Amino acid sequence: MPSKQKASDPVTHLLGGAVSGFCACVFVQPLDLIKTRLQQQQQAHLAFIKEGGRAGLTIAPLESTIWKTVFGIIKEGSVLSLWRGTAPTIVRNVPGAAMYFTVLNESRTLLARRKINGMERTDVHSSSSALPKLSNTENLIAGGASRAAIGFVMMPATVIKVRYESNLYNYKSMSGAFSSIFRTEGLRGLWAGFGATAMRDAPLAGLYVLFYEQCKVRLGDIKASSELFSNVSTPTIHMVSGVAAGFLSTTLTHPFDMLKTRMQLKPAEYKNVLQGARKVLLEEGAIGFLDGILVRTVRKSIHSAISWTVYEEVVRWHMARKADHLV
Repeated sequence: MPSKQKASDPVTHLLGGAVSGFCACVFVQPLDLIKTRLQQQQQAHLAFIKEGGRAGLTIAPLESTIWKTVFGIIKEGSVLSLWRGTAPTIVRNVPGAAMYFTVLNESRTLLARRKINGMERTDVHSSSSALPKLSNTENLIAGGASRAAIGFVMMPATVIKVRYESNLYNYKSMSGAFSSIFRTEGLRGLWAGFGATAMRDAPLAGLYVLFYEQCKVRLGDIKASSELFSNVSTPTIHMVSGVAAGFLSTTLTHPFDMLKTRMQLKPAEYKNVLQGARKVLLEEGAIGFLDGILVRTVRKSIHSAISWTVYEEVVRWHMARKADHLV
């Protein structure tokens, strides 16, 4: 069937992933920067309390409010300072998103076309989506495995991005950041925090795909059964589903994101996931695992909604163009 071939064409999903990754990361970069700075300020405040003022500080550096952080960043230069770290974000997100959506589609297609009791599935694709139709368990597995694999490949870019956003390091360029990390920490430094990242990203991506697909189905049913929502567009359904799925999956996996950020900013203090979690629990209590959750939840919900909506629309557009050429 031509439609199936087009739906699984890697070029289509590479293009959709790259465009969606670029749009999403540029739009939400200020929120990513604010999240990193808030978590960094919390660590500085804890260091002051722990040292009893011996850290060379005259006041406890607790300014961890969103607005104070925003104005502090702008004072460093201008409003454009809110987009500090955009270059390494693009370097990571564009190829990362392109590879992720391509691998995700291929794995979903393989799962959807597997044989059940000797018979091949016929309902490979959903009528409301450019993506293969899967069960909840299959969505969870496909999303988690794809994200973990791509996360490992893109980990050096992630480490450089986090440190570039932080004001703990005075990197002048991405190449300078790479050389500094490799020289002082070796290859291991380029994969700092991968354990926490994988423990965050695999469940996050799996849960996101599961929630996203379920939200699309539920909203599609509401649209079909209600005159009030009969004129709601498909992109709107994708956008709302993306926000809801992003909020739920991000909230459930936030503790691992907090640990990942600290391991990448201060690898000497947060050596691995278990030691880092124990340190947070002893010094801050359970509430410490929620450090930065508000900004991250808002940021991830918006990022996911933009990313998946743009991706699905680009895939649909590209498939339609290919179909027109075949006519």
